[in-house]
Amino acid sequence: MKIKSIVIMLIFAGLIGLAFYSAQEKKEEPETAENTTNEDTGLKPGSKAPNFSLKTLDGTPIELNEYRGKKVILNFWATWCPPCREEMPEMQKFYEDYKENNVEILAVNLAYAETKKEKIGEFVEKYSLSFPIPLDEKNTIGKEYRAVSIPTSYFIDENGIITNFHIGPMDYEFMKEEINKKNK
Repeated sequence: MKIKSIVIMLIFAGLIGLAFYSAQEKKEEPETAENTTNEDTGLKPGSKAPNFSLKTLDGTPIELNEYRGKKVILNFWATWCPPCREEMPEMQKFYEDYKENNVEILAVNLAYAETKKEKIGEFVEKYSLSFPIPLDEKNTIGKEYRAVSIPTSYFIDENGIITNFHIGPMDYEFMKEEINKKNK
C-alpha cells in the first residue's frame, strides 16, 4: 500500500514538473486552433470555451465548435495516468447512456506526453472506448485549457459556455449531476 502511494506521488510530481517545463517553452499557435479575441472566451464557468481543431486517433479532424447544440464533457488524459484509467470505464458507460440525449464526450489525449502513439490505440481498444479521442500532439490545447494535472475535465453547455470544470477522476454519478444541472 505504501509503495502504491509513493508511485502515485511520483507520478503527480512528474506531472507538476512537466507543467513547469511546458510553461517555459515558447508558446506555439494551436495546431489549427481558432484564436479568438473575444473577451468572453476563457476557462471560468460562464465563459465561452476556446475553440480548437485536432485530429482523432484515426486522423479525422474535429473542431469543438462542431458540437454546438450538444452538452460536451471535454476531458484531458494520458494512458500512463492511473486516475485516467480509473475514470475511463465510467466515462464509457456514461457516454453509452447519454449520447442519444445530445451529450458528447471529447477525450483529448495529451499525445505529446505519451511514449508511443500505439499505446493510445491499445488503451482505447482495452477499454472499448467509443467516444472521440482527439490527439494533442504539440501540447497546444492542453496548455490553452491548463490541463496541468490530469485528468482535467470541462463541462460545456449547448451554447459553448463552460458551466464547470473538474480536476481528478470522475464517476458516473458526478457526470450525471453536472450534465443535468440547469444553466444559470
